[in-house]
Amino acid sequence: MIHDTGALIAAERNHAAFWRAHRSCLTAGGPPPAPAPVVAQAWRDGARQAQSARILNGCEVAGRRAEVAPLR
Repeated sequence: MIHDTGALIAAERNHAAFWRAHRSCLTAGGPPPAPAPVVAQAWRDGARQAQSARILNGCEVAGRRAEVAPLR
């Protein structure tokens, strides 16, 4: 499972089905990836996005700055 923007929105809206799927993914194989562009698209205001912060705490954010090759 790879979390997309819709998954982060579902987390923020506290959809029970999404949280069940996320928990089963964590149990089955570790943290699901959430691509950095997806996080950038969904993230607005950390003070008001407690559920998004919670879900991202249990994800591997792929493509963070340190993992991306520098532009030359």
